[in-house]
Amino acid sequence: MGGDLDPYYELAYALESQSLSFFVGTGFSMHLTDGKAPSWLDLLKTCCEKIDGGGELSEQLFPNDNPIMSLEECASIIKVKMDSQGCCLHTEIAKVIRSLELGESGAETKEILEGLPPVKFITTNYDLLLEEKLIGDEQCTSYSIGYPINRQAKEYQVYHVHGSVKFPKKMIVTADDYFKFINYPDYFSKKVQTLIEESTTVIIGYSLGDVNFKAILNNIRSNRVHDINRQNLFYLSRSPVNKNIKDYYDRSYGLRVIENTEVDEFLNKINSKHEEIKKRVSGSRNLLMPVLDGKKNFTDSYLKKRDSFYEIIATLSSNGIIVSHPKVVKFLKDIFERKRRFTGLTGAWEQYKHLAGWLVHVGAIMDIKDTPLEDAYLKAVESSFKNMSKKKELGKSWDSFVIWKRHWIDLTYDNRIMIFRYFENEVVSSDAREVMSQ
Repeated sequence: MGGDLDPYYELAYALESQSLSFFVGTGFSMHLTDGKAPSWLDLLKTCCEKIDGGGELSEQLFPNDNPIMSLEECASIIKVKMDSQGCCLHTEIAKVIRSLELGESGAETKEILEGLPPVKFITTNYDLLLEEKLIGDEQCTSYSIGYPINRQAKEYQVYHVHGSVKFPKKMIVTADDYFKFINYPDYFSKKVQTLIEESTTVIIGYSLGDVNFKAILNNIRSNRVHDINRQNLFYLSRSPVNKNIKDYYDRSYGLRVIENTEVDEFLNKINSKHEEIKKRVSGSRNLLMPVLDGKKNFTDSYLKKRDSFYEIIATLSSNGIIVSHPKVVKFLKDIFERKRRFTGLTGAWEQYKHLAGWLVHVGAIMDIKDTPLEDAYLKAVESSFKNMSKKKELGKSWDSFVIWKRHWIDLTYDNRIMIFRYFENEVVSSDAREVMSQ
């Protein structure tokens, strides 16, 4: 694996298992068109230009580009004005959106996707860039409000949660549209929730501003307590993300943040990792299930490898196996105990490093407090803390300290609090205190 807490192992595993979905928003269309796709605000301002008195209305609704109310409410006001002049807001929006074409960035993204196994796309965008330009109609089945349901899906599927320009009057645009959509859920809103439940989902080009989307995520999070799949949600950010915002994403939505990464860089990293692991994916379930059933055990030589644990976690996750199941808890506790014993063997420096990475990884993808795994996990953390050192000191692992120091913030908020309280009244090294004080 490339590095500790590397999300691309899980993403590549999901890709090869055909369980990877991309939830894309306006930012993704902007990327594909080299910035020519309009923002929601720009789209509404453009529509104001189509009517008499539209300039004045635009200034009233968007003074200095700061909307005086939510954009869907602004859209409702614009619609009333357009209706009175015999125009249709939904139709005018569709006219603007239909003209979009791929730019240079979009062409590069298209080339990368052509080298990957198919993925599912979920989008709140109205445009048809995904199916018509990026993928191609011959390989793609498109679903949306107003579409007939195609029961013979092609390799790629695109789900337009808020409708598309094929059926403008069905697009979710105004406050009234959103109200009906949220309060009278249809096939598409339920399908989106099912897709996120059943797959690893990466949010790209999205600001989390959509009320319905946040409701879906909150509902999933509340139903996924102590389930490894609960945190199979990733948020891709082009820029660095503040620690407090990461905690907000984690606690509110169960999102793991991949920061400071451009879209094509992200796709290339998945592609690279996929090439590395794809041959192992098909046999991983057959390898794991007999161990969970108690019929076999993993060999020491397998568990001494760093990638073994990440492969196990990815297999559990992609097969929907919850960590709170007694068999899984017993299995993971045994793995941590054996890994701790490996650190006591002669020449075990790599095992110290592996253990720290494994503990960080588990602590980042699930809340451990009040689960049967809590005690074994905390004892393993205690062992790791005792055997690490900020300085290169005989008998201590400097690499372990670096992993904990670098990735402490990646643990879920609740796990950081759990560990801190466990050591609160204990005598621990200054290095461990340094890690926990971040």
